[in-house]
Amino acid sequence: MSSALSTGYIASMASWGASEENLSMYINTDGGVSINGVSTVETADIEVDNGIIHAVDAVIGLPDITTFALADPTFEVLVAALTREENFPFVETLMSSEDPAPFTVFAPTNDAFVAFLEEMNFASLEDIPSDVLANTLSYHVVPGANVRSTDLTDGMEVNTLLDQSFTVNLGDNVVITDASGRTSTVIAADVQATNGVIHVIDTVLLPQ
Repeated sequence: MSSALSTGYIASMASWGASEENLSMYINTDGGVSINGVSTVETADIEVDNGIIHAVDAVIGLPDITTFALADPTFEVLVAALTREENFPFVETLMSSEDPAPFTVFAPTNDAFVAFLEEMNFASLEDIPSDVLANTLSYHVVPGANVRSTDLTDGMEVNTLLDQSFTVNLGDNVVITDASGRTSTVIAADVQATNGVIHVIDTVLLPQ
C-alpha cells in the first residue's frame, strides 16, 4: 500500500544489462510518490485479488547510472560537479552501456561534498580547479566491472577510471582507504542499474 512506501531504493522484478541481479527503483515520497524521477503515482492503492496497483503517469524506463544520480536528491552536488564544465564527459560516459561500461560508482552524498570543500579550503564547487575536479570524479568510477557488495573482499585493491587505486576493507562496514590515506564508509550499497552499480559513500575520495 502507498502508506507502506518510504523514500529509498527497492528491487524491481526486472534484470537486464550489467548484472543478473534485479534492477533497482528509486522511490521518493516527498509530496506524493515518484519513481526514478520520471513517473508519478496518480491513483494509489487499487486493490485486486492478488496484489495492489498504483497507476502512474509515465512509463518507467530501464535505469542507467545517471537515472539514479538525477532522481535522488542525495546526489545533487555530485550531479553539479559532473556537469560543471561543458567538456566534462561524465554524463555521456555514465549513460553508456558500451566499453568502458559496466561501471561501479562510489557516489559521495551532498554532505560528503560539503565536508570535502571545507577540508580542501574551497568556498564552493566553482573554486575547485577543473583538472582537480575531473581527476577526483574519475577516481570514484571503476570501469569494466559491476562490483556488488558481495564481490568485495578484505584488502581488495580497486583500480579506477583515473588509473589510480584505492583499498577496500571489510568489517562492521565497508571502508575505503584512498590514495591520500583518508577513509570513507559505504552507507548504502548495490543500487543496480543496467550499465553498472552504485555504492553511496560518506566521504569524497581523494586521489594521489
